[in-house]
Amino acid sequence: MNRYIPVQGVERMTLDEVTENEVLLDARDYQTSHRDQIDQAHCIPFSYLNRHHTDLPDKKVVLVVEDRVEKNLCTRLLRKKGYEVDGYVMPEEEAQLSIACVCHK
Repeated sequence: MNRYIPVQGVERMTLDEVTENEVLLDARDYQTSHRDQIDQAHCIPFSYLNRHHTDLPDKKVVLVVEDRVEKNLCTRLLRKKGYEVDGYVMPEEEAQLSIACVCHK
């Protein structure tokens, strides 16, 4: 039940809002993150995060995720490890909002 309850205190952000005091963590799977690369992000998929969280610098974390469930899971794991999660970004959802649908019947 805990996994479906939204995590409090993690706000939605855009990539432009990320500061130098924050680190971007791309927690999407390798295929998705490779297809839609973000240059300054550390690419550690959620399934590897428990083992490789020590590779992150000691800064506030901004997550790059595919959906809200992944955001909640990553946030809970990182908070248990002592990281402060400041926000999250969903690039594919932002791209879908900016592209107008051109459907003709």
